[in-house]
Amino acid sequence: MVIQLVFTIFTLRKMMTETRLTHTGELTATWVAAYSGETSNHCWRRLITGMMKAIALKATLLMAVLCFLAPQQVWAQANDSIPFIYHGHLYIHSIINDSIHCNAIFDTGAANMFGVDSVFLEQSDWHPKQFANAYTSGAAGKTKVRIITDRTKVNIGNIEDHYAFVPIFKLRDVVDCHIDGIWGIKNIADYPFEINFEHSYLKQHKAGIPNLDGYQKLPIRYENDKIMLQAETHIGGTVVKGWYLMDTGGGSSVDFTAKAVKDYRLEEVPGKRYIEDMTQMGIGDKEQEWFVNMQSDMIVIGNDTIRKESISYFPEGEGAISDRPYLGIIGNNIWSNYNMILDVRDSLLWIRRFKPDNPPGPFYDFGFRNRTDICRGWIVSRLTRDGDAVGGGMQLGDTIIAVNGRSVADYTWDEEYSIEDNPLLHLDLVGTDGKEKHIVLESKEWW
Repeated sequence: MVIQLVFTIFTLRKMMTETRLTHTGELTATWVAAYSGETSNHCWRRLITGMMKAIALKATLLMAVLCFLAPQQVWAQANDSIPFIYHGHLYIHSIINDSIHCNAIFDTGAANMFGVDSVFLEQSDWHPKQFANAYTSGAAGKTKVRIITDRTKVNIGNIEDHYAFVPIFKLRDVVDCHIDGIWGIKNIADYPFEINFEHSYLKQHKAGIPNLDGYQKLPIRYENDKIMLQAETHIGGTVVKGWYLMDTGGGSSVDFTAKAVKDYRLEEVPGKRYIEDMTQMGIGDKEQEWFVNMQSDMIVIGNDTIRKESISYFPEGEGAISDRPYLGIIGNNIWSNYNMILDVRDSLLWIRRFKPDNPPGPFYDFGFRNRTDICRGWIVSRLTRDGDAVGGGMQLGDTIIAVNGRSVADYTWDEEYSIEDNPLLHLDLVGTDGKEKHIVLESKEWW
């Protein structure tokens, strides 16, 4: 997810200073907000809705009541590193105002910002007093949001930050019920920052650059709170070479912007392709988007090559995937192969690969978001046109209530994340019309 927020807050008497924030979730936003002293409305506890990210976002976290029971043991730390759980996104334990536990995604595109999910806020014991009403236009169009204007303290590991504004997003509509918030480190240029996928931790190195044995050095650009690096993607004889956006808030490999699709004539590139439909690609009122999946020949970053990764392009992309100063967005399917140290002050990214290429295997042609925080199950959010799932009667918005005879409410987070490892799935669903259906799907090689 990539979120760029440009918002202007007005009091009843005067206009305050314009502030720029950046964040992931495939959201590019302009806010015009009317300040108010309204209090939080707690009359509803459960929503009835249908829809992730999933900029792929992501958005993939435990619901607010559950996410800090067992995970707290995993997140216990004895030093100044910040442990994370990696399930497509980097989930970190944060504490709001010394008492509210929050399961947040770390995102390099969210510099200087901390935001929370609307359902998490309603179901938590946090009752902010001051809000601003705002409109934002993002990857899924324009929508009305609120901003908490109480001064808010957030502790993540040994890092303590204070925020004058905390945006309230519908993050779970973009990701799923495992997400409570989203965090991008403040003042990322102050110290080298390590993202270690091999051992699942983040670390701010205040004493300077750590040992760099085995790392390679890459130049980066840091503009408007975005980190960009040079890379190249080879697809069917076409080489898409130039600047790409680094996005640890997205779970995909490479997503090409609408401008890159046009400039490189990607729709004319030979090769097998699949059209995907997805609900709620990002923040906004556009409820559905489509994109195209292909398999790359290779992706080259520095002197390293990753082969046969799936890539996506968005012919009608909006916001972060429209016309941007980068060709595409590189997400965690790529970054999870590396340990990285960001040295923004010196415009450098150090990377060390620790995983070999993983040949593509069988998979399913549908995706879902766990919304057991508001309904009975996992809501179907992505489908391949003319694929097996569609042929079996699956539709966007259907709710999966059982898999292989077992209620989805009984699946652990790890089991949910690895559901595609099962070669055969017996799915019990409830359609948007309320009718039950049973679909049997087999994973298969698509490339």
